[in-house]
Amino acid sequence: MAEIGQSAGKSFAYIVGVYLGDGCVTKSGGRPVFRLGTIDADFAQTVKATLTDMNARWVSLTCHAVKKSSKPNHSLAARHDDLCRRLVEITEGKKRLPDGIDDWPREDKIAFIAGLMDSEGFVGEQRGRANRKRHYMGYKSCDPWVPHFIRILESVGGRIGRIGIEEPLKPWYKTPQRFTIKMQSWIDAGCYFNIQRKQERVKIWAAMPPRDRRAEWAARRLTSETLRQTPA
Repeated sequence: MAEIGQSAGKSFAYIVGVYLGDGCVTKSGGRPVFRLGTIDADFAQTVKATLTDMNARWVSLTCHAVKKSSKPNHSLAARHDDLCRRLVEITEGKKRLPDGIDDWPREDKIAFIAGLMDSEGFVGEQRGRANRKRHYMGYKSCDPWVPHFIRILESVGGRIGRIGIEEPLKPWYKTPQRFTIKMQSWIDAGCYFNIQRKQERVKIWAAMPPRDRRAEWAARRLTSETLRQTPA
């Protein structure tokens, strides 16, 4: 594996995506610890296996009930000092995407996309005309680097649909940016989810007749060009 901080392969790329999404780095006993909380057991297991492959010295995965939730939470913690410090450094604490990511090999970009989409991506369904189910895929985040992420998706063949800026839930919250992804382009690009409940919906959509594949989306629209000009 290449030195951490360069394109260190799919494992590193995936963990960068997870860190920028649901992951975080905290301190325990003066040392950095990578942490992840998720309701998806397969997501937690994938991250655990990836960190183990990257020689994390200690990885803990626990499951516990959450008040007012029907689904338990899976909490992962791992020690890998070099990796944790590098994740924070190359993203300035999740404020930007790593320098040089645009030049990463295609397979590394796709692994990075998987990490982010496992964390923050969605595959939903709703009832359309004639009571037909319509599926849609996308991403939602308040992070300032969303336009850069769009460019990474497009660089591997992903096609972006509607892009919108939503009202924050509370005045002091950050403004969410949300965009949809054309499902056929996702499949053609070889992109994937490690979370099977999301991947299964992609498979369901792929098996539908063409007339049922169009997604409806009720969001305030901006042009792709407008959002791409937002500082990354």
